[in-house]
Parts: sequence; structure tokens; C-alpha cells
Amino acid sequence: MVVATTKISFLAVGLALALMGFALLSGVAPGFAQDATPEAGVAGRPAHIHSGSCGDELGDVIVPLTNLTAAEGEAQGNTNATAAESSFTNVPMALDAILAEDHAINVHLSDEEIGTYIACGDIGGVVGPDGSLVIGLKEQAESGFSGIAFLAPGADGASTDVSVFVAEGLHEADVGGLDAGGDDEATPEA
Repeated sequence: MVVATTKISFLAVGLALALMGFALLSGVAPGFAQDATPEAGVAGRPAHIHSGSCGDELGDVIVPLTNLTAAEGEAQGNTNATAAESSFTNVPMALDAILAEDHAINVHLSDEEIGTYIACGDIGGVVGPDGSLVIGLKEQAESGFSGIAFLAPGADGASTDVSVFVAEGLHEADVGGLDAGGDDEATPEA
């Protein structure tokens, strides 16, 4: 029961971080029409933890992650919400072991097009007081997809809970005079 509650908590925290992270990492607030039928389909988008770094240095698959899928059912709330795909995987490696060497999370277009990378993020950064780490997933191959991943120590202390979130079209908006290119001209003063 504790493990199930912990997994639900990580997914809830991850979803909240995704909503905030998309706006912060992309400089964009949600505001795109939601697709009725996600491209990933029922099988979802494969994702893996690879050795190495995103780009030319991306190495072998170390651990496969659960395929990313969009929620199914009737959409609720704001009709302009951006549809996101997500996955949760308990990885049989401690977060310290993942951070001890260069690793990256890579998301693929589909099982059929496994060689097409759509988003990738190097695993590293500041670990929070709770032992968790949030990383950005950058667009690859002009896919239009970007996102975040939330990594936290598993309940057993020897594994890592990994939540991955991606969405398409987050770089296309102009919000409050700021474009997705990250111009600093409109930075508010404190």
C-alpha cells in the first residue's frame, strides 16, 4: 500500500512539475489546442536511459523505460490545454549510481521508428533535499517535442522512480511579449 501511494505521489508531483517545468524551461505557458488523437497511439513512445550524453555521444541502452502514452478518455477543463504524454518506471539502479557516470534519457518517435529521437536530456544537476532530480528534455531532430523527467530514490533505497513527460509545440507561443527564443528584453524587475 505504501509503495502504491508513493508511486501515485511521484506521479502527482511529476505532473505538477511538468506543468510548471514546461513553462519555466520553454519560456512558454500552456495555451495550444489539444489534439484529440495523440500520434503515439496505444503502444506509446519508447524511452530509455542510455549511457553517455545526448547527441553524438549517446551510448547503449542501460535501462528501458515504460513507453510514454497520452491519457485516454474525454478531455476536461480548458480546451486550449496542451496534451502531454507521460510514463512512470521504477528503475533497478540507485540514483547515485545513475549520477556516478554520464547517462541520458532519450525518447523515440515510436517502436516502428526507434531510430528517430524526439527528445533527450542529460541526467545531472542539483539534487533536491528530498533526493530528487528534475532534468529538461530538449527537442531532437526538429520534432517539436520537449519535456522534463523527474527522478527520485525508490522506496527500497536501491532503485530510482523515473517519471518522464513530453509535449509537442511548447516553443511556438509568444507569451506576454516574450518569444520562445528567450529574449531577455521583457524580464520583469524585482
